[in-house]
Amino acid sequence: MFTQLIRAILVAAVAMALTSPLPVRAAAELTTVRIAHNGFSSEMPVYLGKDAGIFVKHGINVEPIFILGGATTIQALIGKSLDLLMGGATPMLAAVMNGAQMKIVGGMINRIPFALLAQPEIKTGAQLKGKKIGITRFGSNSDFIARVAAQEFGLNPKTDISIVQSGAPDQRLLALKTRTVDATLFNIEQAVIARKQGYNMLVNFLDKDIDYTHIAIIARDDTIKTQPDMLRRFLRAYVESIRYYKTHKEDALKKAMQLQKLGDREALEIGYQSNLKALPDDGRPTVKGTQLVIDAAVLDDPRAKNYTPQQLMDLSFLP
Repeated sequence: MFTQLIRAILVAAVAMALTSPLPVRAAAELTTVRIAHNGFSSEMPVYLGKDAGIFVKHGINVEPIFILGGATTIQALIGKSLDLLMGGATPMLAAVMNGAQMKIVGGMINRIPFALLAQPEIKTGAQLKGKKIGITRFGSNSDFIARVAAQEFGLNPKTDISIVQSGAPDQRLLALKTRTVDATLFNIEQAVIARKQGYNMLVNFLDKDIDYTHIAIIARDDTIKTQPDMLRRFLRAYVESIRYYKTHKEDALKKAMQLQKLGDREALEIGYQSNLKALPDDGRPTVKGTQLVIDAAVLDDPRAKNYTPQQLMDLSFLP
């Protein structure tokens, strides 16, 4: 009787194991990945994927870390304070030309999600001649985009404008208000807020539909060599998180409101629609947009012509 009872318990336990959902990975099995970023707009899929448990499902404990300035985050990656980076190809190429060993392993934002706003009396781009344009920091994506903006208006970015380091978005808006700068760049959400305060939008780069590797997933070469399994699992979770972001609008807006500290629903909606356009479903970067980065860099540093987009990428870990 006792033997039959034990047998029955074992049969029931096996049946339960076969029909129950797979357990979430134990914390001890998770690989912690510290990944830095420079803003709270385009990076939403990683935060949303973390909240939804997508990264944990793939065995990743993702730790997003905000650091202001693309050049600063590149240095943190080089110094091994980070495992990965959501960063721009512009500061990455500058680092590679100076000996850093890193590659783009995934794509995030393949367009320019910025707008240039100016003082109320500045109605056209041509009126920026002799004026100051505020950016985050020298060597950052905003530095590159300010130069692109000048060229869009027929201005020489080296002689016709002054580029000024003005810090984070709130600081750049304050710089406009105090007239420390004549124009500055904002992401799309911040641009909506600035327009409502009376500043003129001279150009919305998303309308230009320019291929540009604005934000990519970047890894050091040593990580690529020693942690291929982590990269595969991370990128599977990342691509799944992009798709989750695109199909869970309200969750995305709620998270954006929390992180960006914006109460303006219209601004968040416009930002969300911009991300839908710029985020690649397959997590792949733009080769054309990376070539644009190289071509622009050649103007300041002829060494850039020795590089191709393919040399700056390793996309073998993408699902």
